Amino acid sequence: MAKTPSNPPAKAAPKPAPKKAAAAKPAPKAKPASGGKKQSSSELSTLASDILSGRKKASQSDAERLAASVLGQDEKKGQ
Repeated sequence: MAKTPSNPPAKAAPKPAPKKAAAAKPAPKAKPASGGKKQSSSELSTLASDILSGRKKASQSDAERLAASVLGQDEKKGQ
């Protein structure tokens, strides 16, 4: 009589699933066609032109709007 092993042979461990490739990094945003410079609105450009030409005297509000526009276009933020 042949002896049967009391422990069946061990099954091979399942292979781990292949690792998924890391998600590709999103491409950097394209710079505007103007060389990366931001544009002022035409309203602000007209205001600045009128003030510089002497056609208009700048009010406090005008000065604040123009200053905010200039600061908003800075690439490096200052103090």
